[in-house]
Amino acid sequence: MGLSIPLPFEDVSKAAIDTTSLPNSVLNREQSDRFIDLLVDESVLLKRIRRERKDNDKGEINKLDLGTIVTEGASATSTASTSVPTESVVTYDMIKYRSAFDLRTDFLEQNLEREAIRDKVLGMFTKRMAIDSEMAAIEGDDSLTVGDDQTASNNLLGVNDGFNKILLAEVPAAQQVDAAGKSPSKALYYEMKRAIPSRYRAAKPLYRWIAPSGPVDKWMLDWSNRATDGGDSALASGMVPGPWGIDMLEVPLMPEDLSWGSAGTDGSQIWLTPFENLIYFIRREITIEFERRPRQDMWEATIHYKVDYEVENPDLVVLAKNVAMSGTDYT
Repeated sequence: MGLSIPLPFEDVSKAAIDTTSLPNSVLNREQSDRFIDLLVDESVLLKRIRRERKDNDKGEINKLDLGTIVTEGASATSTASTSVPTESVVTYDMIKYRSAFDLRTDFLEQNLEREAIRDKVLGMFTKRMAIDSEMAAIEGDDSLTVGDDQTASNNLLGVNDGFNKILLAEVPAAQQVDAAGKSPSKALYYEMKRAIPSRYRAAKPLYRWIAPSGPVDKWMLDWSNRATDGGDSALASGMVPGPWGIDMLEVPLMPEDLSWGSAGTDGSQIWLTPFENLIYFIRREITIEFERRPRQDMWEATIHYKVDYEVENPDLVVLAKNVAMSGTDYT
């Protein structure tokens, strides 16, 4: 039995959900692209990083890194020295996620908005999905236990690794700055900037600081303490230049309660990388299903989609770990 329920974007709703396609409503390519846009636009991080929309669960994308000298004096050698790019691939393996909610018939009948409330609830639901997707992209850790008796957090985060864990595992040790419980400061940002490999420093205009709210607020506080017009402006508007001329993105969902040391629990990370280096893979085959459950007197809505998170080139990244707002300034 089907129900036509409009999605919160008019140009998708009529074709995406109708009585002829239920209960297996698979969005077509155009509809899925619009749904992905809606999901991503409600996030802070995902709408800025690289997005790869795929038709398969698993696969590879090529990456090229030309990090060697390719130019020589025309008369330096008898024959031209040639170089080839170092070719490698980024492998993705998507994990299926499910989002579901129930809508009781009494709620629909007694609400003043009647059937219009379905669209409003679905819009709220989609925004929550965007938050969940960003949490999984950042904090995912497949070592967490999942199952019927586990928390909602574990069952969201425990099926795939996110950027926090990927960067710790893949960024070269020389490019990981351990703050050891210290608070972010200009010295920390300086050390991170200096840790960018020399062959990538020409790409500085592409680099961004990506940080939780605490470090961003701390940087604005430090700036506002300046007895200058810039300090007054920072205090009034919150608009300040990023450390060492690199723009800063505040990502409120980045955690500030990570463990560090033997007893610390207020740790966080700061990333220095081009946005495009972080990749959000999502499959276009997205299923939205609505089904009537007469004996429960309710409608069930279920959405299935598949995603993965990868870093194209960990050598481009500098990572600050064990940053703690409770500590003294990093020196």
